[in-house]
Amino acid sequence: MNSIPGIAESRMYSDVKLTEFLTTLHMWTQKIRAGELAARIPVFPESELSELSQDINFVAEMLESLSRDAEIQLQRHTEHIARKNKSQKTLYDVVTSINMSRNVHELLTHFLHTMKELVDARGAVVFLETKKNTYSLIAGTGIESTLKDKPPFLPESMADSNEQQTVPIRVVACPLQISRAIFDGERLSVLVIPLQYRGKVLGVYNLYIEEDKFKNDGENRELFTSMGRHLGIAVEKARLDEEAKALSIMRERTNIANELHDSLAQTLASIRYQVRVLDETIHQGDEAAAWQELERIESTIDEAHTELRALIAHFRLPIGERSLTVSVEQVIERFKQDSDDIQVYLQKEWPDTMLPPQIELQVLRVIQEALTNVRKHSEAGTVRVLMRGDGEGHYAVLVEDDGIGITDLQKQNPAGEHVGISVMQDRANRIGGTLTVDGEPGEGVQVRFEFDYLPDGAQESVQHEMV
Repeated sequence: MNSIPGIAESRMYSDVKLTEFLTTLHMWTQKIRAGELAARIPVFPESELSELSQDINFVAEMLESLSRDAEIQLQRHTEHIARKNKSQKTLYDVVTSINMSRNVHELLTHFLHTMKELVDARGAVVFLETKKNTYSLIAGTGIESTLKDKPPFLPESMADSNEQQTVPIRVVACPLQISRAIFDGERLSVLVIPLQYRGKVLGVYNLYIEEDKFKNDGENRELFTSMGRHLGIAVEKARLDEEAKALSIMRERTNIANELHDSLAQTLASIRYQVRVLDETIHQGDEAAAWQELERIESTIDEAHTELRALIAHFRLPIGERSLTVSVEQVIERFKQDSDDIQVYLQKEWPDTMLPPQIELQVLRVIQEALTNVRKHSEAGTVRVLMRGDGEGHYAVLVEDDGIGITDLQKQNPAGEHVGISVMQDRANRIGGTLTVDGEPGEGVQVRFEFDYLPDGAQESVQHEMV
């Protein structure tokens, strides 16, 4: 009889403990769901509940550890994406700046500061190669002027370099004398970033960074390599533009010099000779002969004035908003005014297709030059100008006269300056055309200029060559 109350009391005690455990477990689950992953349940002394509570706490510790690891991985991934986005933005800025910038020195200086900020460099400089193995300092930041006289740190030379090979970035130890003179003796490394184009080093960035900071920085290494290649393209383009500009100026100066030599200079030399004759005539006291020489000098001066006006008109850009055919008509009208004794006939079979301004300019100049040669050398009575083009993009210009033709001496020197053939051939070559000059003594001269133009992408290479 006494055992029955004891059993009932024991069961009641177990029910109370179980209820307490379940209540504690419920509160723990509420904390876990609320994000309190550090929450734990107390260990109950009863053997069955003690083992269960320890297992639950172990699961809680595992859950907290996994959550902490997940947060770390998420943070790393977020930082990685942020760095990638920053790298892509920087590259986008490089490409955009290259397309918009007109000064390569300003472009290199701008991205000198960008690179310095990306790696928190103590100082940075950028050099450009001015001639083979000679570099000039373009800009610097965070350094003293004493570094301007020191040569840059260069990439390692590659014996088997080719156009497809990328010149790698290099990290070298900063010399102690530079560190002491500029950076208070701080131990630094020099990050060497080449400005490269088709395997050639055109310049270099030197960034003075903390020692060993760049060893495992693969992302910035890739970014700086890409920046160096893009900026290298900009440097090469600037150099090609300068060379093309210098060549164009030289060509135009040569044209002007040839024109002055063949026209105005010869006329002025004739005036000088006539003045000498006039001086001798005056000393001889022959008044009639003196007046005759004066009239001859006046006529020669008028001729010089006409030639000067022709030169000014020749070197102006005459097309503007007018069509090519209208400009040709104006050139022919001016030719008629300067050459009253020569009849000119213009035959137009020219399509309405709009040609690029540079092509139209070369066509006009060739016609202008051919007519000038007719006036100066042909002794012709008639000249015909034929302009013809078809729907397939083929164009031809013919200028022919009935003058004295080409003499045997001129045939021996077909590119002679006095017939202007070399000038016209140069203009034809600029747009990928051909120019031929035919003629026999006493049978006149025929100047034929032909070229092709396709108003689509197939012509882009020709336009690039002209520029």
